[in-house]
Amino acid sequence: MGPRPAKGRSSRMRRASSPAAGSAAAAEAALLLRTTATSTTAMTTCSTMVMTGSTTVAPGYEQYQKSLLEVPWPHAEYGEASSDDLSSEWDSDVPEPPPNLKHSGWRKLRNIVQWTPFFQTYKKQRYPWVQLAGHQGNFKAGPEPGTILKKLCPKEQLCFQVLMKDVLRPYVPEYKGHLTTDDGDLYLQLEDLLGDFTSPCVMDCKIGVRTYLEEELAKAKEKPKLRKDMYEKMIQIDPNAPSEEEHRLKGVTKPRYMVWRETISSTATLGFRIEGIKKSDGKSSKDFKTTKNRDQVIEAFRDFVAGFPHVIPKYINRLRAIRDMLVESKFFTTHEVIGSSLLFVHDSKNANIWLIDFAKTLILPPDIRINHTSEWVVGNHEDGYLIGINNLLDIFTEMNAATAFPVTLIEVTAPSEVA
Repeated sequence: MGPRPAKGRSSRMRRASSPAAGSAAAAEAALLLRTTATSTTAMTTCSTMVMTGSTTVAPGYEQYQKSLLEVPWPHAEYGEASSDDLSSEWDSDVPEPPPNLKHSGWRKLRNIVQWTPFFQTYKKQRYPWVQLAGHQGNFKAGPEPGTILKKLCPKEQLCFQVLMKDVLRPYVPEYKGHLTTDDGDLYLQLEDLLGDFTSPCVMDCKIGVRTYLEEELAKAKEKPKLRKDMYEKMIQIDPNAPSEEEHRLKGVTKPRYMVWRETISSTATLGFRIEGIKKSDGKSSKDFKTTKNRDQVIEAFRDFVAGFPHVIPKYINRLRAIRDMLVESKFFTTHEVIGSSLLFVHDSKNANIWLIDFAKTLILPPDIRINHTSEWVVGNHEDGYLIGINNLLDIFTEMNAATAFPVTLIEVTAPSEVA
């Protein structure tokens, strides 16, 4: 089963007139329908959270910065890498550089290599399945055409079980249950979102103002040890990032590293960051760790859609539909959504977006309420998910307006629907 059209009001679209009649982009003019005045008001509130890309939307980072810069060791104690080190996995699949190869040359090579865990066959076409983020070995080809297997995480499985009964169901991969493979490992069986595309361009954007849970940072601060491996990762990106004391000890603590890596990207300023991009020619890049300001993001997006002008209005309409459904979703209202991504996929004819990755999405405590738009401060559990969605929408809308023949996107209010 491939990509499905959005259900409900988001699928009821008609084409708007354009000065570029006949062009691919103009053909995608559409209407976004809103169902209630309440939803419209909520969206207006959300849209005020669009950021410039230079101001943090997460004061929680500032709360940690001072204490994390103080290395509390009269006698340095060092720790080793472990499998649970990375809550956001942008460097979890980075192999060690070959011996005697300079870091700069290896980094350049690493970022143009496409990670293809397996080949898929669906609808008589064979294509390399693309993994842009996450740990290598987490995915396998599914036993049924149009499916993939992802290593089972109980938290993510629970999320999918709830999502299959939620209004967000058309916007996530279809969950088809779980199974045990011959090697004894448990896997989720999910819809392969690439199945209906031909030589697709794929982009993974991590959504939210932070990609780790508050409890992860709190746990990491308990009896922290200096980490040489994280120090090495830090200086590969920015040799000036460590303090004098950290340079002397050649180590940083895990919480210090966790906060640093979020603030060097657009996560803390725009509420999302680019994890990876794969183009239709097979070339891919994950070199977006320091893509932080709005102009840098726009440049990357323009490269992603280059040669496919028709996809911009499709992405705008899909993002608006997702935003509408998020506000109505019981799942979204009751969960802290951390480390989740939007998967953008397009080819010469089609374009679509899905919400993916829910391994760190947790149900909120009964006494906690969040709106996903407020600034994150330590303890309030805000994830900034709608901040990221609104900034994505704002950027794609700006890109659409800057095209030679921009598509006119008209918003109207639809009457309420009866379930």
